[in-house]
Amino acid sequence: MGPGGDHLCGYRSRMQRIGIIGGMSWESTTEYCRLLNLGVRERLGGLHSARLLLATVDFAPIVQLQQAGDWDAAGEALAVEARALEAGGADLVLIAANTMHLVFDQVAAAVSIPVLHIGDVLAAAVKAAGLTRVGLLATKYTMELDFYRDRLASHGVEALIPDAADRTELQRIIFDELCHGLVTDTSRERLLETARNLLDSGAEGIVLGCTELELSIRAEHLAAPLFPTTALHCEAALDRAFT
Repeated sequence: MGPGGDHLCGYRSRMQRIGIIGGMSWESTTEYCRLLNLGVRERLGGLHSARLLLATVDFAPIVQLQQAGDWDAAGEALAVEARALEAGGADLVLIAANTMHLVFDQVAAAVSIPVLHIGDVLAAAVKAAGLTRVGLLATKYTMELDFYRDRLASHGVEALIPDAADRTELQRIIFDELCHGLVTDTSRERLLETARNLLDSGAEGIVLGCTELELSIRAEHLAAPLFPTTALHCEAALDRAFT
């Protein structure tokens, strides 16, 4: 019997097992699990559900490492989880947080299975829509540091970011509200105002570049192409899991 128990008597599955490094925050990790299971239901019907392994970190220490700029320690924390997922039988890994893709290379180097980069998935969706310039709503780390925008640029996609005041407010809404499961109309309108400002500045669409933002904003809220990275990441993972 393999580590994942695939040879249990009579058990067969048509999909690979997806490993998720979550907890950053658990509110959006819950959305990952929901979307992956919905995606399997849509593809296979009946009582089928996603084959998942879930490793959730304690987010508070990760936030402290982010604030201190100790990305090496944060990367090692996630690398430990990735190795555990591989040992448990995962066939591929998702880092269920845009910001923590700053340590993607460290996590990917820790395992021999694929780690699916959310930025690559996003860039593919933007290009498939025929766009090359998007507005990025995210944490201050994802907006201000180079790792995310450079990844998009490597695919020919330019990312515009909000001004300093809007970036500060985005950070507050994400960490003080959405990470706690608090969704308000006032904050949603503030996010949409920021998105509209980016569109006025030349963005052709808007990226929800923080997994919690999809708890607040949906496509019907904005008269422009919207790219929800959690949903896109999950769809791409299912595409891989069914190959």
